[in-house]
Parts: sequence; structure tokens; C-alpha cells
Amino acid sequence: MMNTAVDLEPVLKNARELGDWIAHHQDGLEIKTVDGIRIPGALLDLAIEYQVGIAHLASARIYGPAFALIRAQFEAFVRGTWLRLCATPVELKRFTDSDRIKQEFWELIDAIEAHPEFADKVLSGIHQQVWKAMNSYTHAGMLQVARRMKAGSIEPNYEPAEVIEVIRAAGFFALLALHQIGQMAGSHEVVSKTHNLLDDETKDLSV
Repeated sequence: MMNTAVDLEPVLKNARELGDWIAHHQDGLEIKTVDGIRIPGALLDLAIEYQVGIAHLASARIYGPAFALIRAQFEAFVRGTWLRLCATPVELKRFTDSDRIKQEFWELIDAIEAHPEFADKVLSGIHQQVWKAMNSYTHAGMLQVARRMKAGSIEPNYEPAEVIEVIRAAGFFALLALHQIGQMAGSHEVVSKTHNLLDDETKDLSV
């Protein structure tokens, strides 16, 4: 395996610190226990946990699973946000009763982006640019296969720049999730702080 510790360590340190920052600001937030808030809240919390998992895996240089989780994190955020902002009571019940959402994934994003908060179309941009790559990494496609080939041998061979992109994308999705949770809990402090951090984040998430 190539040695990427020197190149990646500052980014990994920032990712671990971000996970701690999010946990600190999420701790103590209270949301209502009705399903319309509790179910989306659980999915958004899962999106945050994925960031912690990706950072830990990347810190251990276990890059294949780290790359595979980025789609799952994106899905958890989009589903949670759609259930919170867009789903009807019938659609929420369908999900809780049958583990099904009738709409296609891009339709969830379109519905979310009808809200002013998401009018910048960042989510649809991510979906259009990197969804195929996310699928390949998650479903053991050629993008994963190609990154396990090196000079005639089979071993992990992930470029540091690619690892950094995944780590930063995970942080971006986690901050988006905390922003939603802050809104649900009515915490103006958390909403303001996450908004400021998101403004500073790069939107070029081409994994």
C-alpha cells in the first residue's frame, strides 16, 4: 500500500475534530417524539455517524469501505431531509410500515430543492456529477476494482487526492445533517454555526 500518511494526516485530523465538534453541538438537542420528526431525525443522525465511520476507516487506511459508505451517507441525508420537509403523512407511514419510499432518488432531491433553503441546487449537482461513482464504490464496481490494482499486484492503491475528496464530502453531508437537526430542535445557535461552516466548505465534491 502506498504511504499517504504525510499527505492525509492534516485532513484526517480535521475530520476527527469535525466529528467531535458535531457531537458536542448535537449533544443535548431535543426534538419531538412524533414520527414526523423522530424518523427523519434518526436518518440525519445516521448521516452524521457515517462521517465518523468514514474518518475512522480512512485513518486506518481502510479506504475501500470508506469510499463505499459515502453513497449511504448521502442517501441517509436526502431521505431524512425529504421525510422531514416534503413527505406527506401517508408517505411517512409507508416508509415506517414497509421500509419503502415510492419516489425515485432524484425525485426526492427535486422535492427538497423546491424549498428556499436548498435553492442553490447543491444536492442535484452532487447527484448529477458523482452518483455513478458513488454507486460503483458502494456496489463493488470498476472504480473500486481499479483502485485495488498496483504494478501487477492486487492491493489498495487509492490516490491521496481521492481520499481527501471523500473525507471532505463526508464532513459536508454531516454538517448538512446537523443543520437540519438544529432546525428541528429550534437551536438558533447550532443552525447559525453550521450555516457559517457550510458557507466555508467547498462545493466541488467530485469523488
